[in-house]
This record gives sequence, structure tokens and C-alpha cells, in this order.
Amino acid sequence: MTQGMMFWGASALLAGVVLIALIVPFLRHPRKALARAEYDLAIYKDQLRELEEEVKAGAIPESEAAAARNEIARRILGADTARRKAEGALKEQSTPTEKAIAAIAAIIVVPALAYGVYLQKGAPEMPDMPIARRMAEAARHNDVSALIRRVEERLARHPDDIQGWLALAPVYSRQGRHAKAANAWRNAIRLSKKPDADLYNALGEAVVYANDGKLVKEARAAFAKALKLAPGNPMSRYFLAQADIQDGKRDKALAALKKLLTDLPKDFGGRGLIERQIAALEGKPATARKPAAAPSRTGEGGPTQEQIKARLAATKDMSPQARQEMIRNMVDGLEQKLHENPDNLGGWLRLIKARAVLGEKDRARAALEKARQAFSGKSEALDALGRLAEKLGL
Repeated sequence: MTQGMMFWGASALLAGVVLIALIVPFLRHPRKALARAEYDLAIYKDQLRELEEEVKAGAIPESEAAAARNEIARRILGADTARRKAEGALKEQSTPTEKAIAAIAAIIVVPALAYGVYLQKGAPEMPDMPIARRMAEAARHNDVSALIRRVEERLARHPDDIQGWLALAPVYSRQGRHAKAANAWRNAIRLSKKPDADLYNALGEAVVYANDGKLVKEARAAFAKALKLAPGNPMSRYFLAQADIQDGKRDKALAALKKLLTDLPKDFGGRGLIERQIAALEGKPATARKPAAAPSRTGEGGPTQEQIKARLAATKDMSPQARQEMIRNMVDGLEQKLHENPDNLGGWLRLIKARAVLGEKDRARAALEKARQAFSGKSEALDALGRLAEKLGL
């Protein structure tokens, strides 16, 4: 079989797939989808009613009922969304004659148009572009995915190229691929000529994020090594204090955080987060700062316009890494506030969106789940969370 025949055969197959995708919507029956969604909705509401009756009767403890209630609420939300979509489709439904005309038009017009355009613009005999050339083109056009693949392929051939691992690790972190970032930092540490505290801190942070915020053994060892190499290092001290909190050693963590706060410069971006943690460990609310006169706010609990301008001015001359660290500190601070005051829907929406923008999809999903638990039974809040989750692809 010649290359030309193979090309036209593949083209015909692709055209068939496209036509099927175009015609299938005309064959759908919105009434069936609506009936199914209404049936599901009724079933889930019955399940929720039965659950509440069993809780009142004492057959199910409240601690177990909360998880079941959240799960049923998610199903109700999904069924209600499906019902609204089906209702919308039913309103826009075409008549059988209109459907037939549209389907015939698609079958005739799409292939004819594609064939005509290709005869005028296409080049079926043009040879395929080699992968090396495609990578070179990607580099010229700043195609990040292609550049990552280029570095990965080089590292597959030359696994002892430390510069490649150092280049990949922060990119993986920004994309939320923390397990890959951790592996890259491990290789960078392996190839480094001398122990480097920054590399161990970076490894520890990546391992923490890869394990949903848990200070596992490898992360603790990395931070301990960094602190040994650079005594007084704030990042190592902070994360090791979090490990103590995780282990229930609240007094030890409190002492470590207080000492850390004393040693940090006054303008350090993460001071607010540490202050709130200290207040929480001491069992008292964080000291509120006196606001400026009549500030204009961007939302409940949000910063003033003046504060936003000050932050933007402060980031103007920052390096990308420092700016990213400051943003993460702000997001972490927001998350800490929400743990203390989980009834702030606007805060949860901002946190989920921020985690997604930072490429931390797993942490965004975890925040979404906590928000749904906080607003269990509140349909408007759950609808808002569901819309954001759908928009962000969570």
C-alpha cells in the first residue's frame, strides 16, 4: 500500500469519527435524560431522609452519619445538575425534521468542505517532521511541554546531568507534579558535589506536597539534614515544627515556632501564618491588627485595596522564585484561617482557585472536600462549590 493510499484511508477514518461525533447529539433524547435525573434525585433524597431517621433513632452515630450525609449531598448535587442540563436541552430540542436536515447537512457538507480545503492548502506527499526538529521548533516557540520532554529525553540518555534535574524539579513543582519533583531533587542531591541545604529543603517540601501535606519520614530526614547543614534555616525549622504538631507534640512545636518568629525579620512574608499557628497552639485567637480608617475591601475577610497595592509593589523587584514563595505563604495563610473559621465560603472559593492556579490540583481537591463538609446541607454553598469545581476541572 502506498503512502498516498494510507493517508487517504486514515483521512476517511478520521472523517467518519468526526461525523459520528456530530450526528450523535441529534440522536439523543433529552426526555430520557431528564427522567433519569429526576429518578436519581428522588432516590438520593429518600436515602438522605432515611439516614436522618436512623440518626434520630440512634441506629447510626452522628460521627458516621456526617460522611454518609456528605456523599449523598454530592450525589444530589450531581443529579440536580444533570436535571437542569436535560431541561435546558429539552427546551432547545429540534423537531424530527430539523434533526434530519441537520444530520444530512453534516454528512454532506463536512467531508466536502474538508476535502476542498485540503486540495487547496494540503500537501499529502510532505514527509513527517522528525522529532528532533519538532523539539527545536518547540524551543523557539517556548512550548513548555515540549521543552520538558526534551530535557526528560536528554536525562534518559545522560542521567548524571545535574543541570537537567535542577531545571526540571521546579517546573514539576509549579505543575503540581510533586512526586516527579521529589525524584528530580533526589537526583540533584545525588549528583551535587557537596551537600546543599537548599536542595534538601526543596526535596522535603516536594515530598510533603506529594503526600498531601503529611510530614513522612523522608521529608523529616531531608529537613533535619538541611538544618544540620545550615543551622537556623527558617524553612527547615518551620516544617520540623509542623512534624511535631503532626505527632501531637504541641508544647515542643509551640516553643520552636515562637523561637522562629523571634529570629525572623519583621518584614518576612510568612510571619502572619506563624503567628496564627502560635495562637492556635496556645488556644487563643490571633491578635487582630488595627485596620486603616474606612478601608475598601475586596471581599469578606479579604485584604484592603491599599494592602493589595503594597503587596504588588513589594513583588515588583522579586525573583520569580521569591514571588512564588510569597504567594504560597499567602495561600497557606488563607488555608490556616479557614481551619479556624470554616464558615467563610468566599475564603474557600479563593483557596480552591488559588491551589488550582498554582498547579496543586490534589490540594485543591482536598480543600474542595473540606469546604463541602463545612457547608453540608447548605444547597447554595454546595452549588457554588460545584460550579467552581466544574470550571476548574476538579
